[in-house]
Amino acid sequence: MFCQNCGEKLESPNQKFCASCGSVISNTPQAPQAPQLKAEQYQAPSAVWPVPVYKSKPLEVGEPGLHSKRSLAFAIVSLALAAVGFGFGSSSNFIGMIMPYSYYGSGGVLGLIIGVIFNITGLIFGILSKTNGKKARNYEPINTLKKVGGVFAVFGIVINIIPLAIIFIILVLPILVVLFIFF
Repeated sequence: MFCQNCGEKLESPNQKFCASCGSVISNTPQAPQAPQLKAEQYQAPSAVWPVPVYKSKPLEVGEPGLHSKRSLAFAIVSLALAAVGFGFGSSSNFIGMIMPYSYYGSGGVLGLIIGVIFNITGLIFGILSKTNGKKARNYEPINTLKKVGGVFAVFGIVINIIPLAIIFIILVLPILVVLFIFF
């Protein structure tokens, strides 16, 4: 026997309800019928794409907190160390102004070493400034100090990396190439 509503085969002849669709089964004897095919409703795909929605924290404008102040302070220190490193690594002649840490610098090897130390320290302070800026963005309201500290930090990082990259290209890379070729 089959359900008159959905065409599902009934498990027992005395069944009162269809297990598939839940319709009432009449106990009147029927001629065996071919099961009806279930017609599933086709749902066309939606033309609108689902967009994930995230909770955003409300914009709060307020006084600068500890992380914002640290971010700006570390960025200023980073820029100052870049200037001092440039002063020790270069000389007053034209080649020294164009290319810091040139061979023609009046500071010699000691000035070069001191300049590199200042630039590495300035790079560390620039990275610390960006780290504190990220903490300020997460935990503090929006303020100008945080934004200025972030911009100065990027300048500090870039200005401190440039002389270190020049030193690497001019001094360290040729030494490594010579060691690689001859050994």
